[in-house]
Amino acid sequence: MGLKHRHSYESLVQTLKATERHYLPTHTAGTLSVALVYPNLYSLGMSNLGYLTVHRILLTTPGTAVERFFPALEAERPLQPPFYSFETGRPLGDFQIIMFSFSYEGDFDKIPGIFSALGMPVMAKARNRYHPILIAGGAAVASNAEALSLIFDILVPGEAETALPAIMKTLHDEGMEAGALAELPGVWVPATGKQPSAPCAMHNINIQPAYSHIVSSENAFGGAHLIELMRGCPRNCSFCLARAIYQPVRSLHPDRLAEWLDQHPDCHDLGLVAPSLFDHPQIVEIFRMLDRRQIRIRNSSIKWEKLEPELLLILRRSGVTGLTLAPETGSSRLQAAIKKPLHEERFLDCIRRIFAEGFEQLKLYFVTCLPDEDESDQDATVDLIKKTITAAPSPGHLSIAFSLFVPKRHTDWQNRKPATQQQMKKSIRYLKEELNRLSPQLRVNFASPQEALRQSFLSQAGPELALEYAREAEQCQENRLFSKNQFSALDF
Repeated sequence: MGLKHRHSYESLVQTLKATERHYLPTHTAGTLSVALVYPNLYSLGMSNLGYLTVHRILLTTPGTAVERFFPALEAERPLQPPFYSFETGRPLGDFQIIMFSFSYEGDFDKIPGIFSALGMPVMAKARNRYHPILIAGGAAVASNAEALSLIFDILVPGEAETALPAIMKTLHDEGMEAGALAELPGVWVPATGKQPSAPCAMHNINIQPAYSHIVSSENAFGGAHLIELMRGCPRNCSFCLARAIYQPVRSLHPDRLAEWLDQHPDCHDLGLVAPSLFDHPQIVEIFRMLDRRQIRIRNSSIKWEKLEPELLLILRRSGVTGLTLAPETGSSRLQAAIKKPLHEERFLDCIRRIFAEGFEQLKLYFVTCLPDEDESDQDATVDLIKKTITAAPSPGHLSIAFSLFVPKRHTDWQNRKPATQQQMKKSIRYLKEELNRLSPQLRVNFASPQEALRQSFLSQAGPELALEYAREAEQCQENRLFSKNQFSALDF
């Protein structure tokens, strides 16, 4: 069983390795060994610039050996323990340091299954010097580091570029004692009892932008190179975390992007990463540059009010056939509450212009179960969708996705209560019935109430989360916690 399991794992790894292009040499031998864990799908990890940035920093730290680990290499097929590294198939428990990159709080729930498979106590105080040092960072840690404070030895609530080099230097110079790191800016060592220290500075993305130094055709952007065009968001939406954790807003200058493109002459397909891409102050200049270089553009959701005719033309020439907009709600009352106003007639003009330019598909993102939302607000959303259908060639050209409100720490609405599961189901049922009346061709999907409530809990959880995970790890049998729905491919 063990040999069969290992052979199956290595066979799949070799298939994925064949899809990768590396722009830096790998280092799998050194005085310090690090397993870098992305607790979700391989395709998502290889699309996550936070994870890739940490990997790149470790690769370029002298004396450091780093290998990747993903608990699922394919959607709907979680790995079974024992766990091995991606690069050399080394047992995960053999590494001196295990780093986790948490992009969203839902991935916290992978902790019991991974720790149980390693035979490693969840509670930091139950581990000893023979166990690896455990480090965690990422956007979810920036949002809620307290939830992991009894589990991890070291937490990095800020940006990796400003904290990780000093962490690795200290571990190399002073040995594997987490306490030696307690005074470093942007680092939290919970066992010392001290509060997290503030970062010494914010990373200048124009000196070193985040980019994909490993490009896989299996990433979530169809094999495109990735580069961060802007960190942070200039908007102030009431429920959005991006502005809260990435301040001040920093944008990549077009000249710096041009330099990077010159260094990557094989880049013909580029994913532009930013929370609010079209708010980049020089987005038109950047699109013109990519158009001249004949580089296909992969972009995130579009701020419709920033969608100038020239940008639409460049996107079509680039081969883009579908766009994504996020009006969030059709209710003017709730638009004001979330600080995201929408001028309806201009929005519908934008929809008509998109299809007039030859785009074939349009996806709209909405949020339901917002605080104080009632049936009249949902009716307003349905009415906006109805008008959008009228502005489109046919309902078949549209797809609608509804998420459910999740309160996040550090946002304006961090203390607002999420809807109950019963309320969520009632809202979904009502919206489904109303939207079904509009057209059977309209494609609509809704987030899971169960997952939204779990994420709400994890977003607000404190140190007591470790007790829950410790109990789950004790009860965990043969990878029981890695259910299929925890590793489904996301839609980009």
